[in-house]
Amino acid sequence: MTQRSGRRILLCSDYVPPSDGGVEQVVQKLAAHLVDEGFEVGIFTLDDGSREFDLQSRPEISFYTSSAIDLTDIIGLQSMFSVPALAKFRRVIQEFQPDVVHAHNRFFYTSVLAALHSLYSDYKLVTTLHLGDIGMISGVGGAAAKTFEQTISRFVISQSDQVIGVSAAAESIAQSLGAKQTAVVRNSVDVEDFSPTPTNEKSLLYIGRLVRNNGIQDLLTALPGILDAHPDAVVHIVGSGPLEEDVREFIESNGISDSVTIHGYVEDISEMYNRASVFCRPSYSEGLPLTMLESMASGVPPVVTGIAGVPEVVEDNKTGVLLNPGEPKAIEQNINDLFNCPKRRERLSKTARKYVSENLTWEQRTKRVMNVYDLVSGNE
Repeated sequence: MTQRSGRRILLCSDYVPPSDGGVEQVVQKLAAHLVDEGFEVGIFTLDDGSREFDLQSRPEISFYTSSAIDLTDIIGLQSMFSVPALAKFRRVIQEFQPDVVHAHNRFFYTSVLAALHSLYSDYKLVTTLHLGDIGMISGVGGAAAKTFEQTISRFVISQSDQVIGVSAAAESIAQSLGAKQTAVVRNSVDVEDFSPTPTNEKSLLYIGRLVRNNGIQDLLTALPGILDAHPDAVVHIVGSGPLEEDVREFIESNGISDSVTIHGYVEDISEMYNRASVFCRPSYSEGLPLTMLESMASGVPPVVTGIAGVPEVVEDNKTGVLLNPGEPKAIEQNINDLFNCPKRRERLSKTARKYVSENLTWEQRTKRVMNVYDLVSGNE
């Protein structure tokens, strides 16, 4: 039997909760589950001074931060930068002495730090790719991301002893960037935290950063037609980001503010799924969105774009509805159809919940991640 007790794992992420992205939630959940499995766990993250971190209240987890500047509002994609973190990360490595450093997201600054320090440190480096193909991301952010991917991300991947993809599509990206060893470990859900609470209300839910990459602009375009067809419907938008002011202006100028609520960050996100009858996230680039899995576990049919790892989990008209990116009219038509057909919603709800419960629990995911740690440490 593999001896894991006392093994030291340092998780690295530019953001952790209360930041509202899916990567952050995955890192926090993984930390808690690894502690339960007997690992000694540390987290290194960046701090722009705007929040207090949830994990700071967990004494069993060693928590480290470095001051940073958040560039998200400038380039439109999640991004941090920190000069002090260069020295701080080295001190953390010396203090915590990890056996494995586990970086998250090929675009995060902390992943770059983990790869750089692996050049002269003896820890094993594991990197998880949470994002698939970025080809459809446009504008300044898209151009910057593509340049970063072919240079710095390629370095991070090549330095990693093992790369985890949250989907086969993400694994393929890792291989194209020169990964030595790869594995697929899909995102997961605590199925006890997210369980069905049926509602007859016509309630549409979006959860995610308010950035173009997540397709919020396409959902907004679809909303007037949805609310014209279903004036009794309500819409909940959960998240924040550089497009928040644009989102508010659109809602106000189209006269739909009585039907649409913007919630910002919500501490107990399961309550939002309990209110919803349909979930929509029409992204342009994903790995395997955690919010989609949470909606499925909650019995809320997902209407999502069939990109990256999404079709590996969502079977069209069986466990959800698949769309092409950038088609607001299709969003409108499919959500209207689900609002019109409660029996279809109920059927999708049951099959979605069943799939997640059988295939994507956190217990399963933690075991698969531990197997990766065993592999890179030579303990398999």
